[in-house]
Amino acid sequence: MLAEERRFRISELLSRQRTVSASELIEILGVTAATVRRDLADLERKGLLVRSHGGAVSKSPTTNFQPSYETLGRTNREEKQVIAVEAAKMIFDGDTIFLEGSTTVSEVALRLQHRNRLTVVTNSPLILCQLQRYPEINVMCIGGDLQRDVFYLSGVWAQRSLSEIRVDKAFLGVSGIDPAYGMSTASHAEATIKKAIIKSARMRIALVDHSKFGKQGFAFVGPVTDLTTLITDSGTSPADLQALKDLGVQVIVAEAKSARK
Repeated sequence: MLAEERRFRISELLSRQRTVSASELIEILGVTAATVRRDLADLERKGLLVRSHGGAVSKSPTTNFQPSYETLGRTNREEKQVIAVEAAKMIFDGDTIFLEGSTTVSEVALRLQHRNRLTVVTNSPLILCQLQRYPEINVMCIGGDLQRDVFYLSGVWAQRSLSEIRVDKAFLGVSGIDPAYGMSTASHAEATIKKAIIKSARMRIALVDHSKFGKQGFAFVGPVTDLTTLITDSGTSPADLQALKDLGVQVIVAEAKSARK
């Protein structure tokens, strides 16, 4: 496991439980005590935690930082893949859809090679490159400013493009979801684009693995009632699933192999 991925895992743990012991991190990450000390020191320098005797305490228990796109892509990879399989089942020949530039949604793009007369609009250069291999799919990319760390187009041009289109279905990801608080993400620029995507679509489908539940990111996107459907994996708690259903959101659960007994 790379250092950046380890430190993301540590930050993720602290966002859920606020404190963590060094012995717990050694067991979870499978590394030495010296490695854990270096990781905690790095996160402390970044202002994300305060080291304590035998562990660490989060300085920001309610918001999460944004790791690199590569780290996000590796995290919970199996869960993202099974979620993407279920999402692809909702896409039919002749649909006009929006695929938002998140790592889970990019997994959906890889599963569209047999679709015909499909129109895909995206704000992701990566998804654009994935779909150019499929000649039966009409691909459109909105303009905007490139956020290099997450390969994401945002800004005024992107908002203007989204205000002038209407799609059948939009597939998007979020950094955090809480049935009471709503959906959130790590940056204001992304939140603004996600809001515009939601407004542009008749069906709004969020792809959210279990690690995103109970989190509140920096920037608010909207209430969960903005969604028509949420697809998650079987690691999500039944209480969270029921809370979404009670709010009128259709919930689809994809079972990851690692969750099977």
